[in-house]
Order: sequence, then C-alpha cells, then structure tokens
Amino acid sequence: MEPSHFEAALEGDVNTFPFCDIAREDLSEIFNKVSPSGNSLLHVASSSGHEDMTQLIARYFPFLIAKKNSEGNTALHLAVRAQKLNTVRILVNLAQGQQIPNTTSTDTLLTVKNDEGSTALHEALLAVLASTENVDIILVEMAFCLVLRDPNVTCHQNNAGKTPLCMAIESGNRDILDYILNALNALPDQGNGLVQRLEGKPPVHVAIEHRKLDMLRIIKEQKEELLLLRDEEGNTPLHFAADIGYIEGVRYLIEIKSNWAFERNNKGFYPLHLACENGHVQVTKELFRRWPDPTELLCDKGQSILHVAAKSGKDNVVRCILKEKGTDKLVNKMDKNGNTPFHLAALHCHSMVLFTLLCDKRSKADLVNCQGLTSYDIFKSNILTKDQQIDGNDRNIEASGTVEENSADVGLKTSKKLKKFEMMMTYSMLYMSHEFFRCGHTKRHHQNSTTMSQFKIKPPTPKQELNNTINYLFVVTALVVGAAFAGALQIPFDDANRTDNAATAPASSGSDRDIINKSNLASFLLNNVITMNLSITASFILFLALLLDTNLATKLVSISFLLLEVALIFMGSAFLYAVVLRMQIIGDEWDMFFDMTINIFQQIQKTLVIISIVAFIMGRETLVLIIYFVLFWLYFPLYRLSSMISFSPLKAFIRIIGDEWSLFFGYPV
Repeated sequence: MEPSHFEAALEGDVNTFPFCDIAREDLSEIFNKVSPSGNSLLHVASSSGHEDMTQLIARYFPFLIAKKNSEGNTALHLAVRAQKLNTVRILVNLAQGQQIPNTTSTDTLLTVKNDEGSTALHEALLAVLASTENVDIILVEMAFCLVLRDPNVTCHQNNAGKTPLCMAIESGNRDILDYILNALNALPDQGNGLVQRLEGKPPVHVAIEHRKLDMLRIIKEQKEELLLLRDEEGNTPLHFAADIGYIEGVRYLIEIKSNWAFERNNKGFYPLHLACENGHVQVTKELFRRWPDPTELLCDKGQSILHVAAKSGKDNVVRCILKEKGTDKLVNKMDKNGNTPFHLAALHCHSMVLFTLLCDKRSKADLVNCQGLTSYDIFKSNILTKDQQIDGNDRNIEASGTVEENSADVGLKTSKKLKKFEMMMTYSMLYMSHEFFRCGHTKRHHQNSTTMSQFKIKPPTPKQELNNTINYLFVVTALVVGAAFAGALQIPFDDANRTDNAATAPASSGSDRDIINKSNLASFLLNNVITMNLSITASFILFLALLLDTNLATKLVSISFLLLEVALIFMGSAFLYAVVLRMQIIGDEWDMFFDMTINIFQQIQKTLVIISIVAFIMGRETLVLIIYFVLFWLYFPLYRLSSMISFSPLKAFIRIIGDEWSLFFGYPV
C-alpha cells in the first residue's frame, strides 16, 4: 500500500487518487494492497469514521468488507472498537445477505470472529465492560444495532468462553440485557431453541458469579428457561450460588424453585455439599433448614455434609453442623469406604477439624474403616509413609510413577511450610488422642483384646535394650544420690545473728521466726533423707537386675523406675524447703512478700506432685519426667537469685535503697 493512499483514507479525502477514479476497473490491484499490519483501505477509512469513503469503498469493492487484517479483525471490528456508530451501520447494511468467503454458509459479517474469537458484538460489549463510570450512549446504540441485525450472535462465545449475552449480564447494563432478551424472544424458534444454541457458561451462572441479583430478576421475567441450564459439571444455578457463598442468590433461587435444594450434580453433590465444602456458613444454615434430616443427603461416595466439610478442612462449617439439632448420626457416620469425618480430616491433615471433632463428646476417634484402620493408622500409612499416596476414593495406593493431584481430593494448595506445620499438628493430636487420652484401646472387631485387668501385656524386652535402660537408670540414681548427699552437707540455712561460721542450724529461740525456720529445716532434712534412701534402694535393685534373667530383670527395672519417680517427688519437695530457707536470709521487712511467694510455690509444688502421682498411676512415665524437667527449670533460677541476694554487700545495698525509698515517699517499705 502506498503511503499517500493510506494517508488519504486516514483523512477521508475522496477527491484524491485513487478514490476520485474508483469506478475504473484497473484499480482493484491498488485496493487489494494492505498496510504492514494487514489493514486494507476500508479498514483505515471505517476505523477513522469517514462515512462517505467507507460507503464508497464497500460499494465498489464488497470483498473488502469481510477481509481480515493480521489480527483477524474486519473493518466492522475496527469501526466498533473505534466507536464509530454511523460507520458500523453502513457496513452492516452493505453486508446484509452477503456471503463471507472461506466460511460456512450460515456465517455472516456479524458472526465473523477475530483471532481472539470475538465478533463485532463482543468488541462492543468489551468497551461497555471497560467503562468505569456511565456507559456511553453510543456503545448502547451500537450493541442495539448489532443485536437487531442478528440476535443469534449473542449465543456465540469467544476464546475466553464468554458470549455477548453473558458479557451484557456481567456489565450490569439493564438496557442491553433487556434488548437482547426481547430480540431473542422475537425469534421464530422460541422455547428450547435458545438453550440449544447457547455456548459456554450459562448466563444465570454469570449473574450469580458477579452477584447481580437484578440481572437474575430480569432473566426470570424475560427468559425463565435460562434458569434451567446446567454447567458442564451438572451444577444448577443453586449449586453455583451455594458454591461461591452467594446468600442473596441462594434465597432468591429457593423462592423460585425450592426443589433445587435436592438436585444433584455430576458428582452426586447437593447444593448443601458444595456450601460445606467451601466453608460458607450462612448458606449452610439456610439450606440446612430445607430438609428435616440431613443424614438423607449423601453424595455418590456415601459422604454426608460433615464428611465433605471435614475433608476440605472447613472447621467453621464443622462447628456449625455439630451445633445443629439432628446431627448425632453424622458425627461417626461412615461412607462407602468406612471412613468417618474424623478419618477424612486425618487423611488430609486438617488439624483444626480434628481438634473440633475431638472436643465433641459424640465423636469416636478409635473407629476403624473398611480396611481395618483407625484415623491414627490411616495417617501413618498414607501421610508419614513417603511411598504411598491418596487416591480420589480416600484409599491408600502404592505410588507407581506420577499421580495427578486433584484439588477436591487432597485439599487446598498451600505452601510447603504450612503443609508441614499442619502435618505436625495433626500427628500430635492423633498421637495424644491414641496414646494418652484413649489409652490405646482401639475398637478392632477383627482382633482379640491384648489387655488383662486394664494393664497391657507387654512383649519381652530384648537383653541389650534392657541393659541400656539399666545403665541410664544407674546414671540418674547416681545423680540423685549425689544431690541428696550434697544437700545434707550444705544445709540451706544461715543464722545472720550468729558469728560462728561453723553454725549450720538455727539458734535455739522461742520466737515465731525460729520455730518456722526449724520446721522448714526439719522438712528439708526429712525429704532429703527419703530421697537418698529411695535412690540407693533403686540402685541396689538395678544391680540385682543385672544378675537375673530377662523376664525377672524387666520387673525389677519397673520397680526401680517406680522408686526413682517417688525419689524425684521428694527431691522436689526438699528443693522447695531449701529455697524457702534461703529466702529467709534477706530480712524481716520482706516477710509479707516472701510469705506470699512461698505460698504460691508451695501450691505449685503440691499440684505438680499430685499430677505426677496420677500420671504414674495411669502409666504415663514420660509425662512425669516432663513435669519434673519443668519443675527444676522453674526453681533453679529462684534458688540462684536467693543465693545472690544473700551476699552481704548486695543485701546491704538493697536495704539502703529501701531506706531512701521510705524517706522519699514518707512511709516505710
């Protein structure tokens, strides 16, 4: 294309060559030429809005009307994109009844698509969607013009899967939607003809997706048969509204047709299942009231709404369902694979759902599925084992090559750190539930009980493992004996009123202070002696265990462990009285503070001792050791602090600060 010809078309100058001699037959070669972007002279004139030149070129060279540029756009596409209404009307009138080359016999200029799959009507509605404020009246008139010529063009989708009808709904323009629906109603093949011609996503689903209730009302009034359309997954409009949590749409659709609440999609899901799966509590409550017995609503896998909520990790919905009346049967209900909601929550590592179910007294965490696995077993076999994965039916499968993951089967796509954290929390709760709170009593109908008189029958311990246990206990008993012996040599008492450095006991006095000190010292010595004797006895029993056979040695080790636990209890009490005696050194003016502190720590000590005894009776030796680990970490800094305060220069400095404080504020400290 010559630059001079392009410039003349751009300016709309019909008096220059070749437009002034356009009737000559030898000019077809000139008008066949295109610009670098593939635009013909008709493209340039129509996009510039020059009506006379557009009509002149299209009349003498009608084949240019359907000619496409390098982007697949016709002159009509460019005219619509440039919002040249009169040019659009000229091209539509001239192209009416004209056959488009290289297309089917039913294609017209209005149905020709560019490389993006968009028709001219698509381009007009794209401009409407791009309008952030009030839509220009020219765009509305342009859409009216194109719809009037061929209403069927509103049913064709572009590459993005959008039809002009759906785009009109998405734009929220009531005038355009009204005009389109009226034009469709005027077609001779009314009824289900429109339903058969529509491509892509149903228009009602688009209105629900963009939460446009007024568009739903217009569709209901103008074209009610559109409400019957389902998407490719078999979802009704109510399914889709429940899926995205559009509560206003759910209420409106139920008012139109209440039976939609009991229709299934291709997966056998009811709308209530989708609401629970996506965590929409309000929609769940709304649909929950539509049927008196929720146990009747099961999907193809036999899963209830609680199964779906637990599987997807929606703990808010799980709490909502558990609070509703008539859900007792749902808590431990099994699906076709025998999995309860607790199984599915463990299988997909949803720790918050597990915690919610554990807090419900009706939930039974020790039930087994069809494979004979509890929730704890199924977690270990599928999650902790790296060579096993989960299939779509919530069963474990052997990994063979690559397995495609489905978001509906394995849960939300989260970061690796979050997944590891969820796995850790899930494993912790399952372990505590199985080993501690449930005491390992699993209801396995296919196995015989291995307990007698509520005590487990443990298998024999290997000799080497037993020797290692004895060695560890020897170390502990030796440390306890050494601590008790050192405590007897260095009695934690220092009489500030005596100058005799050899004095290690309180002076004889009849004052209340001395009586309390003597009582605390006697309690310290008594607990220290008991600790020493229990530890020595445990050591002798361990020596004896080395000389006997494995079965008898195992029993002796258990007795030694019991004595050592009791020794630790008395050792903790002795440590408490030692701290009390050390704190008395500071002075009488701190009596009230120290009495309160002592009372607090005495209560803590009593509580820990009671917990330790109860834990030992229940057979939880590990818990006892953890308690005393915390106990010594709590008391050791206090003991060191009291030792520092008892240092004479520091004690004198504290007393000076106290005197200055009392003089400044006018009252004693």
